[in-house]
Amino acid sequence: MIDKSKRNFFRRVSSPFKSYIFPPYYEKKEDFINCINCETKDCLVACEEKIIHIENEFPIIKFDKNGCTFCDECATACQNGVLKTENKKNKLNAEIIINPSKCIAWNQTICFSCQDICEESAIIYHGMFNPAIDLEKCTGCGFCISVCPTNAIETKIL
Repeated sequence: MIDKSKRNFFRRVSSPFKSYIFPPYYEKKEDFINCINCETKDCLVACEEKIIHIENEFPIIKFDKNGCTFCDECATACQNGVLKTENKKNKLNAEIIINPSKCIAWNQTICFSCQDICEESAIIYHGMFNPAIDLEKCTGCGFCISVCPTNAIETKIL
């Protein structure tokens, strides 16, 4: 029999109304059930970029100030075995998308903020305007999100 806290966890994870970006060190999303009773939240403290937040009792990534460097610190700090360096994915469970209606470059204003910060060279401009993301190169790290002056860069959860 599944106890109530586990049942509620699976409702939150499978809810079509909530989607999360997780640190790139988990094997399967269901493993986050082990975060429910974590009192230390060591992954949150270990994250040098301060992008890990706790929501519904498990770690998620928010790109409000920085992006993920894939530094392994959250996985090294995790004491519950949810995040492990051997599960490292060099890509987050998100696809980065540029919304042309919000993007000032798409609206004929020169801006290279997203391209300048992208270490993977995944953002390509067609001429001076019209940036596009090369999804083959993009790791979903999110650094471009926090530097966009018009919040034109969005995420699609995978």
